[in-house]
Amino acid sequence: MAPDSLHLLDLYNGEDKCIWITLPTTGQTPGKRYGHSMSYLKPYLVVFGGNVGNKITNDIWLINIDDGILEWKKLEPTGEGPCNRTYHASSVCRYGGANGMLIIFGGRSDTNLALNDTWGLRKHRNGTWDWVKAPYVNSYNPYKRFQVIFF
Repeated sequence: MAPDSLHLLDLYNGEDKCIWITLPTTGQTPGKRYGHSMSYLKPYLVVFGGNVGNKITNDIWLINIDDGILEWKKLEPTGEGPCNRTYHASSVCRYGGANGMLIIFGGRSDTNLALNDTWGLRKHRNGTWDWVKAPYVNSYNPYKRFQVIFF
C-alpha cells in the first residue's frame, strides 16, 4: 500500500545533491491511495480520485501550499461530477473558456471500464467550486483510455 504522506524534492538545498523532505501536514489526509492525480492549481495541490484500498473514488482533496500551516481539506463541489475513477489524466487549463480549471480526462471506472469523458473543476470568485462536463465539437469523442504506457 502507498504511504500517506506529502514529500518535497529539494533541488536547491545548497549542496550538490537533491534531498527528499517529508512535509508536516494537519487535518484528515486523503488517505493511502494510488492511481490518483495531483495537480497544482495555484495556490492548491489538488488530489483527485484513485484507489483507496479496494475502492475506487472520485473524492477531491486540497492543500493550500501558500499557507503557513499545510492542512488537508476535503472539497465538496456542487453539481454532477465525474464517476469514480483511477489511472486518469489531469492538468490545469491555461487558455480559452476553461482557463484556470482543473481538467480530468479518461481513466478506469470502478466497474473496470475505460473512460473517455472530460470534466472541468472550477473555483468561483465567491469561493464555491463546481464541476462542468466538457462539450465535444462535432460529436467527436476521444478514444477510451487509461494508464497509457509507451515503449
